[in-house]
Amino acid sequence: MIKKITQISFAITIALFLVSCKNTKQKMQDYVNSYNNSTSLMQDEVITHTSAKAFLQDNKIEIRIDTNLEQSKTNESIYKDMFPAFLGETMKKDPASVELINEGVTFEIYFLANNSTILAELKVDKEELNKLLAKNTTNSLDKKQNTESDSGSEMQQMLVLMNQNMPIVNDDGTKVLQIDLSNKNELVYKIEVPKQYSEILKGDGAKVLMKESILRSSDFKSILASVKRYGITTIKYVYQDKKGQFINDIVLTEKDLK
Repeated sequence: MIKKITQISFAITIALFLVSCKNTKQKMQDYVNSYNNSTSLMQDEVITHTSAKAFLQDNKIEIRIDTNLEQSKTNESIYKDMFPAFLGETMKKDPASVELINEGVTFEIYFLANNSTILAELKVDKEELNKLLAKNTTNSLDKKQNTESDSGSEMQQMLVLMNQNMPIVNDDGTKVLQIDLSNKNELVYKIEVPKQYSEILKGDGAKVLMKESILRSSDFKSILASVKRYGITTIKYVYQDKKGQFINDIVLTEKDLK
């Protein structure tokens, strides 16, 4: 998930930097051409196709990102806030995008499920840009940048944005409350479990079953593959009840996939 959003924002940034000093419509067309020439950077096991289109008369650039993700409450919860937040942060810090928006261009970005319905969307015009610029998110991110390495800082930035949009509610009623890095460089998921599952998930027997279930999930493989570039090879899931009482935890590494 992190990798997908990073790839998309990276390609958008490249496209925006390539916009030269031309009139607005020329800049829009240059942006679209650059984006469409960079689509290979974004396609992976989830993103099946992406494209940009300029509506010159409307001063609008539309970006469509097609995926093979199912339209579900879980996927919608994950992407509907985090995806716009991350792209918004990327756009507001890029001089070229700010210039285009200030010239009256509106960006509309759609993140689509495999049935072409919308999982997440972002619309940035002058009004929305002003809201983004007014947020204090950048300040908290900059503080982390001053104390972390480049790759670590990038990871911390994404975690800050993700945690701002928690909790994520899954189809089974569990809630991802927070995702952080431990002092052991573990990616730690803090998960709240509904009351009816609290007793079931206690004990070593439940731990074995949960571990097997997670390892069968393609989501775990995707997450692990995404964070390896940051030197993270361990993912820890910490389960608690609604009162914050510890229930169980699971620690998984790349070795568990073999």
